[in-house]
Amino acid sequence: MKKEDRYSVIRNHLHIVSCGDTGNALGVVRSLGEIGIIPIVLCVRENHFPCLIKSKYIGRLIWVEEDQNPVDILLQHFGDEPIKPFVYTCDDYQGSIYDNRYEELIDKFYFFHCERAGRINELQNKETICKVAESCGIRIPKEEVVHTGELPKTLQYPIITKTLKSTMGLWKGDSYICHNEKEYVEACKKIQSPKLLLQEYVHKKNEVAVEGFSVNGGQLVFAPFQISYLRLPEGGYGEYMYVKPTQSDVLEKVTKIIKECKFEGCFEVEFLLDKNEELVFLEVNFRYSFWNYAVTYGGINYPAEWALATKICEEGAIPPPEAFVKQGYRERFTAICEPGDFGQSVQSGKISIWQWIKDILRADMCYFWNIKDPMPTISFWWHKLLRYVKK
Repeated sequence: MKKEDRYSVIRNHLHIVSCGDTGNALGVVRSLGEIGIIPIVLCVRENHFPCLIKSKYIGRLIWVEEDQNPVDILLQHFGDEPIKPFVYTCDDYQGSIYDNRYEELIDKFYFFHCERAGRINELQNKETICKVAESCGIRIPKEEVVHTGELPKTLQYPIITKTLKSTMGLWKGDSYICHNEKEYVEACKKIQSPKLLLQEYVHKKNEVAVEGFSVNGGQLVFAPFQISYLRLPEGGYGEYMYVKPTQSDVLEKVTKIIKECKFEGCFEVEFLLDKNEELVFLEVNFRYSFWNYAVTYGGINYPAEWALATKICEEGAIPPPEAFVKQGYRERFTAICEPGDFGQSVQSGKISIWQWIKDILRADMCYFWNIKDPMPTISFWWHKLLRYVKK
């Protein structure tokens, strides 16, 4: 198929990105825009530096106010389209809302789901998804669920605290590594989630994040790239990374989990790599991660390929995974999230600003800066500078 014709079957559909003003959504908007599909953006109004909304690839911007439900806005504006639009969700909040309204949406839109209402919400619970991974024969950390402040009954220190769902408490802000009971008690005074998942703290050599999509009830899983980190903080993920083709053993684990969930849509599956280089399951994000644009940079237009695969399957065909690997596919490259790495590496004193600039120039791609769409980056740094000056 000629390059200009590849996406002809999805060009007459509306493409709607449901999101906040985040880097997750920016990657999706840029990916679609680069192939001439100009999306509509339903953006929840938040107190963020304007970034995504400055993209030249946005065809129409519809604000969703704090007291409004994005699904209600979606149905109000696009509920009676003659051809089903594609909807791309970019955070857990959005995914949870769309999941709850599955029955209202399934005949009107293509969107991410697990074939019934409420299933994504169930799987966003870390205890539930860990049990799914364990049933697939994948190692999970030892864990227990407690009310915040309650001491662990089975685990030994060190432990890490996590919210059961990303929509609870402060999400990542409620995550603490606790080496003893005293540290745990002090952490609980700051944690806002009423319940916690406590896990054994696995000393990690690295992390592995796998980006991909699935269609046909999870029967076709395509996950071309895995990401690991060139700089990795003890208590979180890195912002400077290398990307390579997904290894066969990793792909096998990812495929089992996604099929078991019967998930259709774009996802990220995360693992720890322990000191013995054994994979330990962390979580599944049933939406685009911040790293989604790396797939497009690698030569596979992430959102468009999911839409294309969905359309092909609806017409009764099951395309093999190799159908989505095109000429120009990049096998290995480095990527950096500039603001995140600046805070994590420069402001913390781990590296000099000169080393950081060298790394920016040396990286194959940046998640914010894009010469074809520069205004989101310029807007972000300009407003960050203004806030710094006002202090």
